[in-house]
Amino acid sequence: MKPKISVIIPVYNGAKYLPDCLESLKKQTMKDWTAICIDDGSTDDTPSILDKYAKKDKRFVVVHKKNAGVSAARNDGIKKANGEYIHFMDADDILDNNYYEEMLNGSKDADIICSGFVSNSKHSSNMIYKKQHILKTMFGKLFWSQALLKSFVWRYLYKTDFIKKHKLKFDTSLISQEDAIFVLQSFVFANQLAIVPNVNYHYIFHNTSALNIKDKKHHDKLKQQYKIGKQFRKQYSKDNNVALLWKFRKIIKLFF
Repeated sequence: MKPKISVIIPVYNGAKYLPDCLESLKKQTMKDWTAICIDDGSTDDTPSILDKYAKKDKRFVVVHKKNAGVSAARNDGIKKANGEYIHFMDADDILDNNYYEEMLNGSKDADIICSGFVSNSKHSSNMIYKKQHILKTMFGKLFWSQALLKSFVWRYLYKTDFIKKHKLKFDTSLISQEDAIFVLQSFVFANQLAIVPNVNYHYIFHNTSALNIKDKKHHDKLKQQYKIGKQFRKQYSKDNNVALLWKFRKIIKLFF
């Protein structure tokens, strides 16, 4: 029997925080989900933790593979997903207990469902919604989601058929900005985007994040790819006739 939601969770050496993430799933009031956990060549206790959860709860499906990066892991998850919806979750984050229930209740049959989020990171402020929005225009989708600035893929539930129909996938050449490109490309095809209020994804930023790796080559690559992402957003805005949203993005975000 197909689950309502396939949750795709790439994991690389996430043993310290992974149990909180998996327990967050188990606490969901909406129980009809399957978690596709992609162990991306971890060298810590991640494999054994995942296998332990899978042994106790058949909703956890584990794939062990050689390290190929988060984008490749997510793409592998898409291939295995058979739920009505796909959610891309990070292995160190958690959800409100009623996250999936509220997201589905507010979906209005949209191709993409968007939530607010709470962040403990200095790199991103909170995004909290108090009202539902059903959006069909590109301007509306980008304005209310603030995806030009806050283009985190874990904020969204996607209809699985929608992703597969439009052959959406993550760019495996990137270690940064892959979320932004995937999300913004998906907006082009979406007939409807639903923003659901009063439920939040919890983004947990740790010192082990890729942003904190103290390696010059790594940071140089991040800076280079940030420039790629910025240029992509700018050109995307022009191509979709919403250049003003890009031009005034820093002012617009003050309204949220």
